[in-house]
Amino acid sequence: MKHRRVSLGKTTRPSLSGILPRTRLFELLDEGRKGPVIWVTGPPGCGKTTLVASYLDHARVPCLWYQLDEGDADVATFFYYLGLAAAEHDDGRHERLPLLTPEYHAGLNVFTRRYFQDLFSRLERPFAVVFDGYDEVSAFSPFHEVLREALRELPPGGCAILTSRGDPPPTLARLRANRAVSMLGWEELRLTREETQSIVAQRKRNITEEALEEIYAKTQGWAAGLALLLEQTKIGGSIADSPDLSTGQLVFDYLAGEIFQKSGARTQDFLLRTAYPAQMTIGIARELTGDENSGQILAELHRNNFFITLRQARPEPVYQYHPMFREFLRARVQEVYSKDDRRTLQKTSAALMEAAGHPEDALALYRESHDWDEMARIIAGHAETMLGQGRGETLRRWIEDVPPEVQNRHPWMVYWAASSQAQLAPREARLLYEKAFELFRAQPQPDRAGVILACSGAMDAILYELDDFSLMDRWIAVLDEASRSGASFPSPAVEARVACSMFSSLTARQPQRRDIGQWIQRALACSQAAEDPNLRMYVALLAALTMMYTGVFGMALTLIESMRRLSQQPGVTPFSLTTLKNVEAMYYMLTADQERCLQAVREGLEITRATGVRTWLFQLQVYGYGAALGSQDLETAAALAKRFEVEVASAGRFNLCLVHHFQAWEAMLRKDLMRALQEEKTALRMAVEVGCPYFEVLCRLALAEILAECGDERKCVSHLQQLRAIVREIDNRHLEFACLVGFALIAIEHGRQRPGIRALRRGLALGREYGYRHFLWWRPDAVARVCAHALEAGVEVDYVRDLIKRRGLAPVGRASALEDWPWMFRVQTLGTFRLLKNDAPLGLSGKAQKRPLELLKVLLARGGEQVSEAQVTEAMWPRIEGDSAHRSFTSTLHRLRKLLGEERAVLLHEGRLTLDRRYFWVDAWAFDQALGEIDAAFKHSRAGPDASRVENLGERALQLYRGPFMATDADEAWSVQPRERLRSRFVRAMTDVGRYWQEAGEWQRAVECYERCLEADPLAESFYRHLIVCHQRLERRAEAIEIYNRCRKALAALGIEPAAETRALYAKLA
Repeated sequence: MKHRRVSLGKTTRPSLSGILPRTRLFELLDEGRKGPVIWVTGPPGCGKTTLVASYLDHARVPCLWYQLDEGDADVATFFYYLGLAAAEHDDGRHERLPLLTPEYHAGLNVFTRRYFQDLFSRLERPFAVVFDGYDEVSAFSPFHEVLREALRELPPGGCAILTSRGDPPPTLARLRANRAVSMLGWEELRLTREETQSIVAQRKRNITEEALEEIYAKTQGWAAGLALLLEQTKIGGSIADSPDLSTGQLVFDYLAGEIFQKSGARTQDFLLRTAYPAQMTIGIARELTGDENSGQILAELHRNNFFITLRQARPEPVYQYHPMFREFLRARVQEVYSKDDRRTLQKTSAALMEAAGHPEDALALYRESHDWDEMARIIAGHAETMLGQGRGETLRRWIEDVPPEVQNRHPWMVYWAASSQAQLAPREARLLYEKAFELFRAQPQPDRAGVILACSGAMDAILYELDDFSLMDRWIAVLDEASRSGASFPSPAVEARVACSMFSSLTARQPQRRDIGQWIQRALACSQAAEDPNLRMYVALLAALTMMYTGVFGMALTLIESMRRLSQQPGVTPFSLTTLKNVEAMYYMLTADQERCLQAVREGLEITRATGVRTWLFQLQVYGYGAALGSQDLETAAALAKRFEVEVASAGRFNLCLVHHFQAWEAMLRKDLMRALQEEKTALRMAVEVGCPYFEVLCRLALAEILAECGDERKCVSHLQQLRAIVREIDNRHLEFACLVGFALIAIEHGRQRPGIRALRRGLALGREYGYRHFLWWRPDAVARVCAHALEAGVEVDYVRDLIKRRGLAPVGRASALEDWPWMFRVQTLGTFRLLKNDAPLGLSGKAQKRPLELLKVLLARGGEQVSEAQVTEAMWPRIEGDSAHRSFTSTLHRLRKLLGEERAVLLHEGRLTLDRRYFWVDAWAFDQALGEIDAAFKHSRAGPDASRVENLGERALQLYRGPFMATDADEAWSVQPRERLRSRFVRAMTDVGRYWQEAGEWQRAVECYERCLEADPLAESFYRHLIVCHQRLERRAEAIEIYNRCRKALAALGIEPAAETRALYAKLA
């Protein structure tokens, strides 16, 4: 409780006694409040603070008072104490204002704006916020930018009053130019003759008019000078003997010395013994002076305006000497007391200030007395609290005040110096953690807790730096040894953080380790009892990240969902919320859910924009980029890439590796092979330099695929061999899945069918078992080819079909004729016409559907691509012309799309219709392709195709040809030409197959081939002739004659006789 009360001396308006109301200036301040900023400037001792405090009493304006000092140069300290002040004005309805912790520093302006918007909204209008003593803050501090943003947020009815010995800083130039700042300077602050007379009368000094004129002439309106002269006359001094008074410390010291010398010994002793504390309670004064009447003495000094201010009246009075008077007293102590006595007084004052909750003041006094060990003790005792308050800069300055040789005697001081910079300057922090580690270990009795924490800190610094993971090896070995030796931890929370450092480092650097899961469980278990929801979120979200990197997405999602619920609790910081969004974005990127990923990115960026927490800004945008690439949304990907290109310049090599990998991915999707090669080479180089096996594998896999497409098989194989050596050591099923699928595609398409199919079986089995449907090099055309190979080989058919559906893969190349592909629409045109949607018959009964179906049939008859409106209207409405034909065309197209239930299935572009082959499998198209493959097999092979290929090709064609094209529409003119074309090609191709078996002496197989051909087309006379020849060679005369009779009977149905060539064969049989 003491800490809170004494701290509030800094944030409490001075309590005034016997002050002259300066109504002349009150009117100026009333006008200035419309500004809404008032800058009160003047020399020390001119009454700036007194004026503002008395004006606020007079105007009855609610006020938040803040006394600035040199410690506010650390803006985190400023926000910390300002938050305490705001808490005193709060009615209990609001949460405490946020602390400026490291994650906010990169977005300090945003944090400041949000902070003051919140603060000002809590204050009842009209209100004033006073910043007293602006000149105390270093000119090089970011405090000045902070205050500029704060003043810009003042609402109507709000006013800021600032006191300073100097003019406003350059940062406020725009506000001054906009006339938002009213200036009240030395000319206005000078006491007038009338005010001087009033003060003299108030002090009950009976002096002549002549003496008053002399006083006014000497003081020139300087309030401090007037107070000193009046005090001098009180103790018998002469005004005439006093020098002319300027406003400086030297004149003040002269007059104060005169007064001091003539004060009683008891008062002198009291003043000197209380010279060191920056502020004091009655209890502190009593301890320093030994005077039981300290309360009465302080009250009397204040009542007599003896350069002492009552900073706080309740619940315990807190007094503060005027800065000029305090400087005078400290100088007098230097003259009067011996060195030892001074040090004793400083140490006693420091101890009391520390006990009162003012470690800053205690440290300043210990620094003056060069009591370094006491400084080290205070720093060690307050460092963790300071870091929790975000005051790392202040902590760092404290430590820098201690000589290096003393720091080396106190390893914890070096450790806290490292911790104060861990997030903002990770490289410098890592070097300090290394130094602390060595110092802890070098002690006669090594500090095991210090060793472990320094090790953990070094790991975290490396992870923040994201530039060289090989540095982790040393620290992983240290924690391994500590774990084996049963090292204890100061608390479960510390153990949780150390375990986090370990599993994160192992994942990044040594993913082959089998104990990563044990460290995760250890961290989660230790964090469960923590009251701080932010620690639980930190541990769980890092665990989720690690699980994603190891391919365990289900467990990662469970943790993410749990943290979403926890994030609703009070006290969760913006840093924790942005970390949650960052992890969500990564999860959805890796699981190919672009919509949810971009939603998480937007929410994370909104938190960043609103709070200034920029820790994950770069990663959020990169994950959004990756998600867009995974969905082939190249427009969104390009927009996101442009947004983060500014941050690339300052990114560590790990992040650069990820960016270059994604840029190579984008180039491949854009068919820019050379750029992809260049970017992926850069990505691989950085992955190797960083020392991250996971990304080395991803980059080598991508590079192997690029090189395969470039035709560089030797280098492609080299990268595949190297990644295989890494992957076989890593327990990562997702990485293994991606590598096996990538290898399978390269192998199969380069003629290595058996190892390719073997890899495909293993990879797709993993995909099915773990539900994988994506990886960070997903190229739809390549994966579609993999799926086609799998379906042709009968590998994991159900999983592959599901994968195709979920990812919306479009068939490419041979896959466009693959019947096992999970087509949305299947159309049977050979034999009986059938239309299926998602493998279920589409209801086609009813007159209303006749015309839409006919349109579909016409399109199929014309090849299904680039069919003009004119061709359609000529086929369907030959007797209608002009607008009527167009209206019929448009109406029927609309009805066809409605019947199909998929607008994109039938495309209309520049008056031409196309059936989108991503949605349709048509037996005629597949049949055409099969016949083309038969033709190619016989034309392009000198030795001829092998028997198994001929058999497979022939079987495929026979399975597809179930009868003539559009047999039920034989009378339609549009169906004749495609029907005859397909029939002719069928006969020619299957004759080639039959002849192959004949020439090979496989007469029985030839017979079986021709018989099946006749089942499909009983009127194909050439097949009968070939059968007769085959039966002759097999010495089956009766069967040959029977074939001829079948032929004659079939042709008779058409009213024709067998051809002469056929009859000649029969004649030979007779």
